[in-house]
Formats: sequence, structure tokens, C-alpha cells
Amino acid sequence: MTEEKKAYFLKVIIAQKFIVGVIELALALGVLAFLDKDMGALAEGLADYLNMNTENHYVQYLIEKAGLIGNHTIWGASGVLFLLSVLAFVEGYGLYIRRRWAEWLTVVSTSLFIPFELYEVIRDITPIKLGILVFNCAVVYYLAKHKELFSSRKYTS
Repeated sequence: MTEEKKAYFLKVIIAQKFIVGVIELALALGVLAFLDKDMGALAEGLADYLNMNTENHYVQYLIEKAGLIGNHTIWGASGVLFLLSVLAFVEGYGLYIRRRWAEWLTVVSTSLFIPFELYEVIRDITPIKLGILVFNCAVVYYLAKHKELFSSRKYTS
């Protein structure tokens, strides 16, 4: 198999990392729109919009819990999403310049999510959940198997 054929899936991984990074960055910024908002009222409005029975015990419970979400929680969620986007961009760029550290960073960070994805598939199997699990397992396997695609030398400008 030629190196170009071996590198095709690497290009798919790089594209996926950059796309995920953009989505996570957009979500991090989007979450900030909820600062200083009454989350309980927003949850109640969403329940009304979805034609849910707002008198239902479970719906009331969720509305009450949403009302407890404050600015600190919103800043925290935005911060976590921002850090995840930075991680995805760093992985994507490192894989693009074919550095060994990026290969290992991607293998480790992707492997950490596999147990949770497996749990989700076992709990309730859907084609999307199964596809994500299979793709992430393929990423880990591919990067671990094709070490020849990466340079072990340090990055120099």
C-alpha cells in the first residue's frame, strides 16, 4: 500500500478534528448568550413550545433544576467547550504537520472517550452512536498502526 493511500484516512481524521474544533468553539460562544438569563423561564418556555405538560411532576422538576443554573455554570460550560475546541485544533494541526506528539495526543484523548461511547451504545444503540464508536476505534487503531506517517523530530521553524 502506498503512503498516499495510507495517508487518506489521516486526512479524514485531520478534517474531523478541525470540524469538531469549529463546532465546539461555536458552542462555547453560543452558551455565553445565556448569561444573565432566567434559565427556569427559558426551560418553561421551551416546554410550552414543545407542547409538554408543564404540570407534570418530571417537567416541573426539570424546570426547577434549570432555574438553578447560574452564570458560574454557564461560564464553566463555555470554558470546557473552549478547551475542548483548543484540544481539537491542536490535534488537527499536529496531525497536519505530522508530529509524533500529535499522534499520541490524539490516541490518548480519543481513547479516553471510548468507554463512555461504549456505555452509550450498550445502553441504547443507535446508528449514530455506533458510528461514532466505530470511527473513534478506527482512529485509535489507524494512528497506532501507521507510525511511519509521523516524524519523531522536534518542530523547528
